[in-house]
Amino acid sequence: MKRFAGLSLSVMATLALSACATTIIDTAPTTTLVAPTTVVPSGTAEELFPLLQRTIAEMSKAISDSNGGVAKTKLAEVREIWKVLQPQITERGDQFVQDLQRIIDLAASSVERNRPADADKALRFLSLVIETL
Repeated sequence: MKRFAGLSLSVMATLALSACATTIIDTAPTTTLVAPTTVVPSGTAEELFPLLQRTIAEMSKAISDSNGGVAKTKLAEVREIWKVLQPQITERGDQFVQDLQRIIDLAASSVERNRPADADKALRFLSLVIETL
């Protein structure tokens, strides 16, 4: 009987330990995040100024509508336009470039600090600059 008792005990221990094994089946949906892409603008200053004006206007509207995601995307586009535009306007002088940099900075602060008035100011100042061209 002892022989069977030892056998029964080992069989029970094996069954008990194998019952502890768990199989996990992951049924959660998988998602892949894709980084947003920004199209690098191209063109002459005469083409880029209206594009910059339109983009700042769209950014201003997004801020007013409390749509932070669109506002950030538009700010990224403003910065890309500025990167292309800046070297094209250096012949107009340092003061002109600095004034436009202030407009870009004002646009940035409007998004970063959620200040719709700054976006409106940037748009108004840019309109004045475009009128002088």
